This record gives sequence, structure tokens and C-alpha cells, in this order.
Amino acid sequence: MNISFLRILLFATLLPFTASATDKNTYGMFPQPSEDQQRYVIEVPKQESEEDYRIQIFIGKEQMADCNQRVLFGKMERRELKGWGYHYYVVSDINSGIHRMMRCKEPPQKRFVAIQSDFLRYNSCIGTVVYVPKGYKIRYRIWRADDTMQRAQER
Repeated sequence: MNISFLRILLFATLLPFTASATDKNTYGMFPQPSEDQQRYVIEVPKQESEEDYRIQIFIGKEQMADCNQRVLFGKMERRELKGWGYHYYVVSDINSGIHRMMRCKEPPQKRFVAIQSDFLRYNSCIGTVVYVPKGYKIRYRIWRADDTMQRAQER
């Protein structure tokens, strides 16, 4: 038998095992959400230089709101998944935050009002796992650093 044929045969045999890494069992080592929580997983595509990328998440819900900017306050705690070397985040204590009190010409409409998180590490190998109170949703942005570095001025 030809060596390249054996390599192709081995690759074809192992392919189903590598594909299963993206199924729901990938996150089985993470704790199940409590009765009052929901678990979200943010999976991002592989990038060439992942250290140049960050994820910014927003935890919130749709609310009727006028033209004034509204935010929520809450606590986001990073926890270690013991024995695995991974981390996950737990959001709690969500309360109404501040908002401006400007006079609005438009009637209130549904808007996504959220807690804004810090920038989190970008990791395409395993998703970012976040537990939030029931009734809240997660939206996110992916940020990428510019290739140009600026020089600071000494003063």
C-alpha cells in the first residue's frame, strides 16, 4: 500500500472525532446554570493573530425607552473552571442604572438596554461562557487592534 493512501485513510477515520469537538458536549465540563440563570456561549472564528482581538459583551434586555441614553449596572465575576484551565463569567445583581432626563420629541420605543463589560480575551479554541439571570440576553462586539502603533510624547 502506498504511504499517502494510508495517510488519507487515517485522516478520514479520525475526521468524525475532530468534528465532534464543536458539539454541545464541548461545554459539558462547565457547571449547569442554576434555576434562575441562563448559560450563553460566544464562539468566535479563528484569527491569525488572536492577541490583536478582544470581545466586548453587553448583557441586557429589550425595554421601552425614550431618546435618553440608559444603562444597567451589575456585577460580572470571572471564575476559574477548576482542573481545566478555563474561565467563565457569572453576571448578577443587575439594577437600573443612570439615564439622562432630556426632553424627547419621539415616543418611547423598544431598545436594548445593557450592562457594558470590559474587553474579554478572544479565544477561538473554546467559546466564552457567560451565565446571566433569566430574562437577560447577550450581544457582543469583536474589536481588532490597528496595525499602526502610535508614539507617546514624553512631557
